Amino acid sequence: MPFLLTTVASVAADLSGSGIVVIVGLGMLVAWAVSLLLHPYTACGSCKGTPRSYGSIATRSFRLCPSCSGTGRRLRLGARIWPQNRA
Repeated sequence: MPFLLTTVASVAADLSGSGIVVIVGLGMLVAWAVSLLLHPYTACGSCKGTPRSYGSIATRSFRLCPSCSGTGRRLRLGARIWPQNRA
């Protein structure tokens, strides 16, 4: 185990500032892709998650949101990279 720590420390010492930025950026990209896998949906921007759109004059009447087809949620940007979200 101490050998692994000294190896990691020597590699980190050899990296320049731009190398560290690239590694941190790749780590953030992987974290974003995993979050898309775990939580692919977000609230619809038009109806704010409530799938009913009420009328302004007849306030008891409603129709389903045309943007999300009445589900109240939409696929997040980039979530189609996973096969289960393609359709």
